[in-house]
Amino acid sequence: MPNGEEQVEKKGPSLIAIMVIAAVIAGGLSFGVSFLLIKMMGSNTQETAAREAQQLQPSYIKATFIPEGSNTMFMLKGGKDVVVVDGLSFIVGSDGCRANIANSRLEIMDALETLFLSKEKTELTTVAGRELLKKQIKDIVNEITGYIGEKEKFGVLKVAIRIKAISRVD
Repeated sequence: MPNGEEQVEKKGPSLIAIMVIAAVIAGGLSFGVSFLLIKMMGSNTQETAAREAQQLQPSYIKATFIPEGSNTMFMLKGGKDVVVVDGLSFIVGSDGCRANIANSRLEIMDALETLFLSKEKTELTTVAGRELLKKQIKDIVNEITGYIGEKEKFGVLKVAIRIKAISRVD
């Protein structure tokens, strides 16, 4: 060696530095992949929850029971008065309820006749009497179709009835 200097070998990065760099890269990759997986799974869970919530909420469907203009008559209490119903329809919470109403038409009609036989003329001429009649019809139809308890929100939600006349029969 000419001037007494030692030749220094040029070394690459040390083993520890390589391990630290590898650990940082592996940690960064695992964090990135984990973040993406959580993001994708979280959005899927939200969509599923939204879909389930939508299925648990009733939809509003009109079910016509007595068409307008049909002038269906029901006898009232005592047999001397009749009520002429020009239309009766329901807002229901599911297609299943609408189908059950159609399938149970005779049974519902019988229950309506019995309900009107328990009513007097004066009960049907007041607002409170009409509201009570609507509630009773709703309860009767829900009971016949099986939409009671927790299932009630998928049954009859609202009743619309048009009473055309109440007249005396001699």
